Amino acid sequence: MSVKTIICTAGEDRFFPISQCLLRSVRDQQQGDIDIGYLNLGLSAGNLEKLSEYGASVVTPGWDIDFVPPDGDPTKVGDGFKAMTSRPFLRDHFPGYDVYIWIDADAWVQNWWAIDWLIEGARRGDLNIAPEMDRAYEHCFDFKAYVRWTVDQQAQFFGHDVAKRVGYNPVLNCGVFSMPSAHPLWDLWAEKLRDALQRHVGFFADQMSLNHVVYAGDHPRCFLPSQFNWLASMALPAFDPGISQFVEPGIPHRPLGILHLSGKTKSKPQSIDVLGRSEQVKTWLLYDPQRNGTGVS
Repeated sequence: MSVKTIICTAGEDRFFPISQCLLRSVRDQQQGDIDIGYLNLGLSAGNLEKLSEYGASVVTPGWDIDFVPPDGDPTKVGDGFKAMTSRPFLRDHFPGYDVYIWIDADAWVQNWWAIDWLIEGARRGDLNIAPEMDRAYEHCFDFKAYVRWTVDQQAQFFGHDVAKRVGYNPVLNCGVFSMPSAHPLWDLWAEKLRDALQRHVGFFADQMSLNHVVYAGDHPRCFLPSQFNWLASMALPAFDPGISQFVEPGIPHRPLGILHLSGKTKSKPQSIDVLGRSEQVKTWLLYDPQRNGTGVS
């Protein structure tokens, strides 16, 4: 049964070229009808015009949640922060869909099966999201430090008692997720984000709020493998020249579905392993359908 689906993202001029990689990767590979929703966080007229090439529905959000900026100074919170405050309100900004998929602007789709499964999982009624856990991620072998950071983050937004109850779970990275329109977590997430921003205005407010409502309740959810949201800042992928795709760095080198250029991995070329070669190759990790068999683009 087909479901009406939209892939949503957000961007400003500074990251617009990177967000175009996501849009191209979707339009180059899409199977069936799928819409794109783009939250305009301050794009120039020229970049807004470019969005028409992808058939994107563009919305310029306001502040979906009222909060006091640090020191009461609005200049300390830029429009880019609306990417966080708007995420629980995607149904309001792009109404009328059965399934909502969010993909951060610095991520791109390498294999369409990732989108197919995100849609199917939402069709079954689940929130579908990947924990920041993989055998290749170094922090998984320094778990005490990772848990300490998570608990500290939860404590900033919700207090120490709450942090102790939910902060020992793996962080769910909301850079990629899908959820059906009728899921109860939309409203719970929005409410908890309001609570968080009254206590502390920080970059991880929306992610920690979502983690809180997921772990504090018993709502339909599916935790996905890391191939659905590969965090390049936590472990660089390898490249398989036989299929011209980025793959997980360890055997069996499974292809990645969505590659997320988290952290500084989007700002400069990276040195990556190429299967079958003894030397690394330096290359950008951006989407490039013409990437050659050596891994260089």
